[in-house]
Amino acid sequence: MEKISKTISILIFTILLLVVGTVIWSFFDPYAQVLLLPLGFLSVYYLLLFSFVKLLSGKTSKPWKYLILFMIIVPLLSFAYGYNTFIRFSITVLNTFTE
Repeated sequence: MEKISKTISILIFTILLLVVGTVIWSFFDPYAQVLLLPLGFLSVYYLLLFSFVKLLSGKTSKPWKYLILFMIIVPLLSFAYGYNTFIRFSITVLNTFTE
């Protein structure tokens, strides 16, 4: 479980770096704010998953490890395959806030 928690913490750090980069990028391109919503969802999801892994630190059986690995990979694949859907949703949300 220690390797999994390190992997999740690296993912959280990477996503937070992407959020900071997107905020800086949004000063030059206003459409960059569209990426903030999906990145925010991912960061909250991985923070919750990280806390779940810390709660289960005593459980080191293989089914738990595979379940956590599955929970790490599935959101990344869903965002990769449904990119256009998430971008359209983010544009809709941004348009409702700016009107």
